[in-house]
Amino acid sequence: MSVKLNQIIQTIEALAPEKLAEDWDNVGLQVGSRQQSINRIMMTLDITTEVVTEAVIKKVDLIVAHHPFIFNGLKTLSTDWEKGQIIAQLIKNEVAVYVAHTNLDKAAKGLNHYLAEKMGLDNIKTLELSNPAIYYKLVVFTPVEASQKIIEVLGKNGAGAIGDYDYCTYRSSGTGTFRPLEGANPFIGAVNTLTCVSEDRIEAIVAAPDLKNLIATLKRNHPYEEMAYDVIALENGGLINENGLGKIGVFSHPMDAAEFIAYTKDRLGLTALRGAGKVPDIVRRVAICSGSGADMIGLAKAKRADVLITGDLKHHDGQRALENNIWVLDAGHYGTEKWVTDCFKQILEAGLGDACPEMIAAESSRDFIVNY
Repeated sequence: MSVKLNQIIQTIEALAPEKLAEDWDNVGLQVGSRQQSINRIMMTLDITTEVVTEAVIKKVDLIVAHHPFIFNGLKTLSTDWEKGQIIAQLIKNEVAVYVAHTNLDKAAKGLNHYLAEKMGLDNIKTLELSNPAIYYKLVVFTPVEASQKIIEVLGKNGAGAIGDYDYCTYRSSGTGTFRPLEGANPFIGAVNTLTCVSEDRIEAIVAAPDLKNLIATLKRNHPYEEMAYDVIALENGGLINENGLGKIGVFSHPMDAAEFIAYTKDRLGLTALRGAGKVPDIVRRVAICSGSGADMIGLAKAKRADVLITGDLKHHDGQRALENNIWVLDAGHYGTEKWVTDCFKQILEAGLGDACPEMIAAESSRDFIVNY
């Protein structure tokens, strides 16, 4: 099945929009055109010479990666050095590159949520909330005969989108009164005459970035010369936001530390784990942060986690874990993020359905750290 690259990007960014990414990050389309037709996708953690060569051999049209291939500004595309050679090979073989990094880490149902589910956790919540959305309630007053049209305009422009539902509105009936003055051209009523009209009050939640354009669109479609409306600030964004780093959840059947170590190795496909801090008698509440999450030690303790699973643990991180009286397991940066290929596959299959192109994981993707 062939789809435009833009459709693939929209599917990923519906869950992990670029605006979630950290300021220092570089995500999005890095090589290729949004109008490119995609028949085969390769998912990978990193883009290396080996991965690109594999993509060319396997006739891949798009590489979807987690770690940015182009991170800092490029000053040259000389093929005398490796990055230039890789870019030349990508362009020559028409292989596009798209990256979702910290935006996927922080997405409510992104990589960390995938890992939490893979670990079999229940009641999964975000460990460190960030990027809270700001919402408003938009209230529009309209004559009854125009209500359905106004609801359509609201829904088509993103208002009333709540979780897995859209076009969510509430309508109540009442009577509106007004008197058109000289110079008015009323849709209903006459100049200098008090008019009573059966009206509907239509309410819908609207994300802040959509509000201004939505009001302008409503005014163009509303029958009245002067559309009556209210904009009410809401606290919902901070309350319902689940975007952020890390996840925390619980086991329905707690286990002891030795059992948990074996369980984690099995679930994450690991041959070894490093650990630090105080080992608990029973593990029930688990925090997890893919990649380098040692900064989460204090927060995991504050949220009463029995253990934090992350990667890239340093000597002083281990000391801090001990001081905070919490157990930390280092599953490695690669060990926690290699699962991004399955995460990407899950997102694209759910979003594209039968239109989803063939997807493969890069067999040449590997851990750069070697245990002897």
